[in-house]
Amino acid sequence: MSDTTVHLQLKYNGQPIIIDCLSREHNVSDLKEELFKLTRVLPKNQKILGLWTTNNDPVVDSTTLSCLVLKPGTKLMLIGSTQEEILKVNSTEDSPDVVDDFDLKEEDIQLCNVTENIEKVARRCKAYRPRKLSEFRDGKKLLVLDIDYTIFDHLTPAESVHQLARPHLIEFLTRAYVHYDIAIWSATSMTWILAKLGQLGIIPLHVAKTFQHRNNITGSTSSTNDDSLLSEDLNASDDQYNKSFRIALILDSSDMISVKFTEHGIKEVKPLAVIWNNHPQWGPHNTIMFDDVRRNFIMNPQSGLRIRSYRDAHVNCSRDHELLRLIKYLELIAVNEQDFTQLNHNHWDRYVHKHRKQWEALKIKRKKQSKLCQDNETRNNQPFVVQSSTSSSSQSSIYASTINSNNVVSVPVISSSCTVHEPMEVSSSSLSSSPNNNTTNTTTTSSFTSGQKRVHDKNPDDNDDDNNHCVDTNPTYNMIKDNLNKGDED
Repeated sequence: MSDTTVHLQLKYNGQPIIIDCLSREHNVSDLKEELFKLTRVLPKNQKILGLWTTNNDPVVDSTTLSCLVLKPGTKLMLIGSTQEEILKVNSTEDSPDVVDDFDLKEEDIQLCNVTENIEKVARRCKAYRPRKLSEFRDGKKLLVLDIDYTIFDHLTPAESVHQLARPHLIEFLTRAYVHYDIAIWSATSMTWILAKLGQLGIIPLHVAKTFQHRNNITGSTSSTNDDSLLSEDLNASDDQYNKSFRIALILDSSDMISVKFTEHGIKEVKPLAVIWNNHPQWGPHNTIMFDDVRRNFIMNPQSGLRIRSYRDAHVNCSRDHELLRLIKYLELIAVNEQDFTQLNHNHWDRYVHKHRKQWEALKIKRKKQSKLCQDNETRNNQPFVVQSSTSSSSQSSIYASTINSNNVVSVPVISSSCTVHEPMEVSSSSLSSSPNNNTTNTTTTSSFTSGQKRVHDKNPDDNDDDNNHCVDTNPTYNMIKDNLNKGDED
């Protein structure tokens, strides 16, 4: 093998691919031609995740391999479909979403109380190694997001990875960031998570590369409570990356546990107690997780919201508005609710409908703030200043806004940054459409689909009762904490 020969390792549909017939003088177009010979995926339908240039320029077909960062052991992922697969999808009539999911049985709901599973979560809590990308903000709730089929269609062929992002993704993250710190939890390895987030523009590419480098150094199986190796200041300010949101935390498949379901065998799930026990500012009362697979929150069913799966992006991109609908729910419960465990997220759409007048008031407030931001830019042509509370004990992070001694964050004036302002809290009581607050008789019924008890208002004058409020019946979180404390005493 010549010194100029490039050895590339890729993965496609779970299968490894090795390309060792190209030199550093070949370009990305040549690489795609070789991949076509092996996979039958046309070059125009190929998307290669994990390719970065040495100077952070966009990777195009004419980019030579010598300009790419190709260190030994670099792993790449090929995304794309053959023409036969595309024709099959286009010729198929609309059908219900088919996802790697299943209806939960009554006995499955009780898996969160099984001693063996609680002990697994406790062990995972102790082995947890924080992957922190930005500072945690005081008083913010936590939003945990899945990637594949939740915010990203990772199998449909496209010319750009941005065509596979769920519609309205950036607006959704921008508005959610006002009230929530955002965590990403995907059932894949950290390598692919960083590649996807970097390509989608959710985190800067250079941050993804640096974070991956440090992750490789520290080892994916190491255990430490000190995340300074991963989050120390890298002077990672990027003038080309002026986002109005930040990702606070990343979790991958190594943070999951295996659970045996009644009819479907052993499956990996995402226990939120791993976050709660290591970052105590968050708990069941202020955390919500979005995932297209409901079994992933079987250990904390009261905190999960199953989002409709996003697939076939080339067909659904113009008609999918799920994120715009869900952001209303996130904003409303952030303003109204002190304890999320009293909510039934299965009925999130009912909650939005019931509080639609309050939502309109928040919308008007947000528009006024956006106009104020634009007027400030016009008059002063200076960065708009947003007050942000910072903890005195906060640690540095891989990427963060510049904070001066007065704890004021300077945010460059761009249109998306206008929504960083916190909307004024509007009292639901003053805008509620409910007839009155008279005491009424209630009945409580068990709901095995959510692992919660629903409290149904029997007032005959109120047809839109508060079905999404519930009484939490899952003691798993406290049992896990007791298990951890017991282990410390031993």
